[in-house]
Amino acid sequence: MFIICFECEYCVRKGQICCCLVHGFGGGVFSWRHVMGVLARQIGCTVVAFDRPGWGLTSRPRRKDWEDRQLANPYKLESQVDLLITFCLSMGFSSVVLVGHDDGGLLALKVAEKLRASSEPLVDVKGLVLLSVSLSREVVPAFARILLHTSLGKKHMVRPLLRTEITQVVNRRAWYDPTKLTTEVMNQYKAPLWVEGWDEALHEIGRLSFSTVLSPQTAAGLLKSVEDLPVLVVAGAEDALVSVKSAQTMASKLVNSRLVAISGCGHLPQEECPKALLAALSPFITRLIRLIPLPEALQKQ
Repeated sequence: MFIICFECEYCVRKGQICCCLVHGFGGGVFSWRHVMGVLARQIGCTVVAFDRPGWGLTSRPRRKDWEDRQLANPYKLESQVDLLITFCLSMGFSSVVLVGHDDGGLLALKVAEKLRASSEPLVDVKGLVLLSVSLSREVVPAFARILLHTSLGKKHMVRPLLRTEITQVVNRRAWYDPTKLTTEVMNQYKAPLWVEGWDEALHEIGRLSFSTVLSPQTAAGLLKSVEDLPVLVVAGAEDALVSVKSAQTMASKLVNSRLVAISGCGHLPQEECPKALLAALSPFITRLIRLIPLPEALQKQ
């Protein structure tokens, strides 16, 4: 129904383990540009990232596109869970480590929950990395929600304002060191907002944003479903959007978790402190990979 934009480091062989990077609100494949290639070389396995529907360079289906075909709304969280699983299968991955940033972490958790609930999971989730993740935070800020809920009949009036606002809200309070927020970085985040249908896609995302705010009971159930899975929780020590205390609380509910707080870092560790993030990611993922026996066909190579 639509084209998914993705980027892959290292060749993919059937049955291979993969590290899949899942961006958050306002991000895309470009968000991982400082860590993706280095991570693949350090851990010695495939690292892949893709643009979620509504973001990056993945096409933006319009409501008529999926309703005419009686398909699910691709912007719904549940649809993206199925999309991520299908993506991993189509790439030939039998095992994955999911790395999710912000609400991409919620998506990673939901994927793990769904796969682990199956008696015969299509993909084996070996571990999770949750970067700057909160299960109770509204990812779409108030002013952006107002703009997104404006009638699409007036979209020519709000489109320039919305484009500026989305670019700003993704970055405004997310950086601890504002000197690292360069014009080049801002342009990376602004570029996808020129893709055809971007405003209608954001309208859908804004309309569905309530799904990223979980009740305490729902959040507890989600964490319970993955509590014995190896999980690395990464927080920026100076994150103004998701506090270290919040990350500590989440990690405490996961019996096989480790918390890393990166000093001098805000909400975007992959942008602001990539070396420190890699220092946390690589050993964690490498240990998981070493626990996985190679498929018989690969052992003979």
